[in-house]
Amino acid sequence: MNLNRLLTISEKEFLDHLISKRFFVLLAIICVILCVSAINGVNNYNNALDRYKAGSETEVFQPTAVMVFTEITNSIGVYSLGAIIGLALGFDLISGEREAGSLKTILSRPLYRDELINGKAIGGIISLAILTFVGFALVIATMLILGIVPDLEDISMIGIVWLLTILFILTAFSIAVMSSVIAKTSSEALMIALVITFVLFLIIPTIGGDIGTKILIGDPPEESEYSSGSSGYNEDFQEIQQEYYRKEDFISEFTNMFSARIIYNDLVAPLTWPSFYAISKLDFSDDISRHGELEKPSIWGIMQDKWIKIIVFLMWPVLFFGIAYVKFMRADLR
Repeated sequence: MNLNRLLTISEKEFLDHLISKRFFVLLAIICVILCVSAINGVNNYNNALDRYKAGSETEVFQPTAVMVFTEITNSIGVYSLGAIIGLALGFDLISGEREAGSLKTILSRPLYRDELINGKAIGGIISLAILTFVGFALVIATMLILGIVPDLEDISMIGIVWLLTILFILTAFSIAVMSSVIAKTSSEALMIALVITFVLFLIIPTIGGDIGTKILIGDPPEESEYSSGSSGYNEDFQEIQQEYYRKEDFISEFTNMFSARIIYNDLVAPLTWPSFYAISKLDFSDDISRHGELEKPSIWGIMQDKWIKIIVFLMWPVLFFGIAYVKFMRADLR
């Protein structure tokens, strides 16, 4: 692989994205949606601040400016704005060249296939970074206009949320690139990418947990089945019930690993709303008075708690791009 050729292809791909109508449409969509989300996020932040001052048990720590990004990350993850952006930028990366008949011409020059696909991917990733950076910068500007000034720690947290956002969008982008390599036309590539994204992001985590629970552990226990008339049967039933729900949670967590959307929201939640995260770590048996003893979660503590999900989150774009890379290297382009 020649580094100069790789950089040349990356630069050309990035400039092609930058001057395209699609890029400006996506940028406009991001700016509008994130600005609206920022306004809602500011309202949520002010309400949380009022709850904290009133001594509410739901706000253990004083809310920071990062809480505004709760609505931003919901728009990107829960409402799938990030997936749409990633698919829109990558679905015709290779299939578009094949459809236009320019792929053979490009590869007839002194250029290797890995340089082409890697260069195109790098150009697309830089475009994604620019799109999200502009969106996040606009959110910060909106916060400043509305009187919320983030400090250095808040800025660093927002930077981490931005990096996680890029990784999430990159997952959808890599799915689109893989589909673009597999399909012969851009429309076919878009359909394949939409189906894969729909199944992985929505179907498996939504239905997979219920199906897995039914197959592996069956229906939840009913109290009547364990009514023996003895004074201790209530305790026995509670233990059986708790064991059942522990297994159900494990199956649900496992199926959620297939959804980058759920993992993304699970990783950014401790950063944007640390009070909720800290309270959720308590057992149901813990006394409510223990809330005052909780410590604000640190980046290192969150990483230790979420390390498996972080690995899986990094694995998804690598996996899909790896499939695209191998498929493209072996494809018959005649």
